Amino acid sequence: MFKWNPWADLEAMRAYMDRLWSASGTDELGGCLWSPAADVLETPSAYVLRVELPGVPLENVVLEAVGRELRISGRRPSERDFPGTVFQAVERPQGPFARAFALPADADAEAVTAALKDGLLTVTIPRKAPAEPGPLRG
Repeated sequence: MFKWNPWADLEAMRAYMDRLWSASGTDELGGCLWSPAADVLETPSAYVLRVELPGVPLENVVLEAVGRELRISGRRPSERDFPGTVFQAVERPQGPFARAFALPADADAEAVTAALKDGLLTVTIPRKAPAEPGPLRG
């Protein structure tokens, strides 16, 4: 016998609703249908974001620093445009995506670099050099 899990029914309902929203081509949060998974790393010299974007060409990715926030957005192209083909299941998200990350006070938003390789976007945000103490005035 299997033990009944009431959460399984709720998860199935959530997955069903996600598919309905995805099929409608929009959502209520500014048109973004999905958020890519990301890792945030900290090194002594920089902060590094690694964002999974398989199937997203670099020209479809927008990276911008706004105030103390780093925003990554873009669009994964639809792969449903194959005449004569009927998709039996579509589980990989397509369409617009967005993520936002708060930048720490010592992040140098002016020196951000990014590279997209093998579906992994790596964003490096260098740390600002600590301010040198100035002479004391009395």
